[in-house]
Amino acid sequence: MSKPSVIFDKSILAHSVGGITRYLSSLADAVSATAGKSGMEFSTIDVPASHPGAQDGLSADISLEDPFYLKIPFLRRIPIRNDWEFKSRRRRLTALLPNCSIYHTSGVQPVYPIGSRPVVTVYDMTAIENPQWHTPETVHYAKREMKLIEGGASVISISKWTANRLTKYMGGRIDRSRICVAGGAADDLFTKGAADRKVLDKYLLTEDSYLLHVGNYVPRKNIPFIIDVHERACADGFKLPLVLVGAGRWGKIETRADNVKVLENITDSDLLNLYKGARALLFPSECEGLGLPALEALACGTPVIASDAGALAETVGMDGVILPVGDSDTWRKEIMHLEDVEYMSTLRDRASGHQRPRWGDAAERVCTFYREMTNE
Repeated sequence: MSKPSVIFDKSILAHSVGGITRYLSSLADAVSATAGKSGMEFSTIDVPASHPGAQDGLSADISLEDPFYLKIPFLRRIPIRNDWEFKSRRRRLTALLPNCSIYHTSGVQPVYPIGSRPVVTVYDMTAIENPQWHTPETVHYAKREMKLIEGGASVISISKWTANRLTKYMGGRIDRSRICVAGGAADDLFTKGAADRKVLDKYLLTEDSYLLHVGNYVPRKNIPFIIDVHERACADGFKLPLVLVGAGRWGKIETRADNVKVLENITDSDLLNLYKGARALLFPSECEGLGLPALEALACGTPVIASDAGALAETVGMDGVILPVGDSDTWRKEIMHLEDVEYMSTLRDRASGHQRPRWGDAAERVCTFYREMTNE
């Protein structure tokens, strides 16, 4: 009897930055390392036609080649106008992957081979529940994902909170047995220890002398809120600057404060040292499906101050501080409290006691789920 074949579609990576990119790449690598021990064949695939011009050469084991007519100048206008490529995609995927048992797809590429079982990763429900926080493109892809699920696709959820939100939204249209809560983890790169002084010097920072926020500049991250709260704390005598690390997305952060530093396109090795050198990570999001920066900071032994929105209480647990989302006075007082030596010692002890999850554990849960699907 042949092994079940799992195909993991990475096409979404051409459209995403930040947490989704890190999550999907890390999960794919971990599942790749685990699938063989679970009695499955595992490969990744890219469908370049799903991201024309967005990113070429995604690192994948297989690529679905564009039809020949898309490569002919001038003549390609007719098939593009009539969407020939998308209409033929399922047939071409089936021909390319005749033995595919499970196709792990996404909203940006919702087609899967005939005879395979579809799986989709759900990060959160904000594009459906709060579309004003997202681009029209993201909302469009989220609606595609919901159609996949309504059509019978199984789900990999990144947290219990996301699974609960999805179940509530579906209103009985999905059985909980079709949802696997995979969880997430900080990559092995993120470890405890002193920050590299040369890295901090590059950004004109010193260890334990700044607060940190990590995340894309998108509405749900609540960045204007934390800038305002930090400014209010500084007006009351707080001294430490706020460092915002992100990958852009909805434009640049506007701040007139001299004690707010914006850093974009930071390498992972520099990010590691920025975590290690920070007094604390501030994470005031209005919603998070998981909150990878919180896991990364805790893996480095860095205290985390997070809002109670979305999955953050689930992710941080008792290892950090959870505050009411959007409560300016409470957040200002907490920031002021970060200058208390004894209090900081308590927060560091909490962070250091964090029992970090591992991607290997998430991969085992996913592979068990795949296996159960093939045995149904």
